[in-house]
Amino acid sequence: MGSFKKILRGYFKKEVFLFFALGLSSGAPLNLLAKTLSIWTTEQGVDLKTIGLFSLVLLPYSFKFIWAPFVDRINLPFLSRLGRKKAWGFIFQIGLILALLKIATLNPQTEIIELFLYCFIASFFAASQDIVVDALRIDTLDDKSLKEGSALYQFGYRMGLLITGAGVIALSTYLPWHICYGLSTSLISVGFISLILLHESVSAKQEKINFYNLILLPFLDFIKRNQWFLLIIFIILYKICNAVLGKMADPFYLSNGFSKNQIALVSGAFGPWITMLGVVAGGFLMIKFNYLKSLMYLGIFEIFTSLAFALLSLTGPNMPLFFAVITFDNIIGGMGGAVFVAFLSSLCSRKYSATQYALLTSLTMVSASLIASCSGYLAQSMGWFLFFIMTGVLMIPALCLLGYLMKKEL
Repeated sequence: MGSFKKILRGYFKKEVFLFFALGLSSGAPLNLLAKTLSIWTTEQGVDLKTIGLFSLVLLPYSFKFIWAPFVDRINLPFLSRLGRKKAWGFIFQIGLILALLKIATLNPQTEIIELFLYCFIASFFAASQDIVVDALRIDTLDDKSLKEGSALYQFGYRMGLLITGAGVIALSTYLPWHICYGLSTSLISVGFISLILLHESVSAKQEKINFYNLILLPFLDFIKRNQWFLLIIFIILYKICNAVLGKMADPFYLSNGFSKNQIALVSGAFGPWITMLGVVAGGFLMIKFNYLKSLMYLGIFEIFTSLAFALLSLTGPNMPLFFAVITFDNIIGGMGGAVFVAFLSSLCSRKYSATQYALLTSLTMVSASLIASCSGYLAQSMGWFLFFIMTGVLMIPALCLLGYLMKKEL
């Protein structure tokens, strides 16, 4: 019991808890520019083809590694006295708040082009805010606190998604959409205040800026790490199973006979809370075990998640089993998200944290998205049962490579 209280106290240290608020600020914009935006524009009578094109506004999240080196290496006049990355963070958050407030004033029926433009601008600032927050988590927390900070960041991120997803959609039944979007900017303000309270070492004198310093040095620093190439392959492989399964989850629920109300209740309302419970559990798992051992356990459980979905595909719309599968899937997903974020953070040098972390996460997102794009074809040609068995098999190469890396004691 004493050990549990000691672990719990670690989450309430000021420098750790601030990353809960920063996670809230980072997670909030994503649904405002994706799921919630789709519902708003649909309700306003925008055609489906145009709504589909709005998925392009999220492109900055995949390509943020391009401008991440500037956050690492360039001082902003005056503001960098507070810390180089904090200075960039203030600029990005102010830009994000202004873009979201502008979005709140637009009418999707008559100003659709302006809406797309400002959503893209908001996405750029939101992705850029993520660069800063990820880098500061690596820079300001020691090895033990990094595990706690990563778990709290993920918890805040998921909470931000929930508030601006289900929360804003529910609120829109009572208030106009422009007020809902305007109120959502308060979550970004929480991150702004947290950034003020966070301590970052004052930036050194501006270094000479060129291609070598901005691009090559972070890469050369990373490849000094033992087994760096295998680590990159592992990072790419580890998330493929989850990405392929997740892409087809909602179509599977519908084709398996569940109603939209049942899906909304179990997957939409119940699932996110279980995910956040999993995030907390992931934090405790990291403290008890090291990163690689935690990822091994969770990877094995991911295979069992795929098998659970395969079983559900044979039973039809079985609600008790649906609840059980969603509970298992979301708690493992929450734990895996917390551990994976902390693991990636631990691989990055503090000197090049923004560049290296942005590159690693972009590799994960792009590779998983490319393979997940084939998921519909695979599900249609294989049938649901074999499809879910196949998603579990996709985890095996990652676990084999992870076992090799564990023997190398990385």
